[in-house]
Amino acid sequence: MSSAHPNFCPVYRAIGVLQEKWVLHIVRALLDGEKGFNELARAVGGCNSATLTQRLEHLEALALITKRTEDSHGKLARSVYGLTPAGRELQAVIDAIGSWGRTHLHEDDTPEHRCAG
Repeated sequence: MSSAHPNFCPVYRAIGVLQEKWVLHIVRALLDGEKGFNELARAVGGCNSATLTQRLEHLEALALITKRTEDSHGKLARSVYGLTPAGRELQAVIDAIGSWGRTHLHEDDTPEHRCAG
């Protein structure tokens, strides 16, 4: 622990960030590569646009994702999202959750959702 912040707990803080609804779904979807907003919304599934926008802005502020704008040649510019190196490091977290889920959860325990890993 840092002497400047003796009560800082990195595990507590990380759980606080990652437990926000849709955050790990967004990260998981971006592990496959960059996605535009609509493509990301479809990959995440079930998250409304306002909430997705809020989560993306928060993840960008935490330097877990990047946002760039693509010129669409006369159409509205397209926002494209990708993971930063810190965001890509969450692959290990996703893998650990997947491993735990395969060991401890069964198909009849939860609603179906397609699984990429």
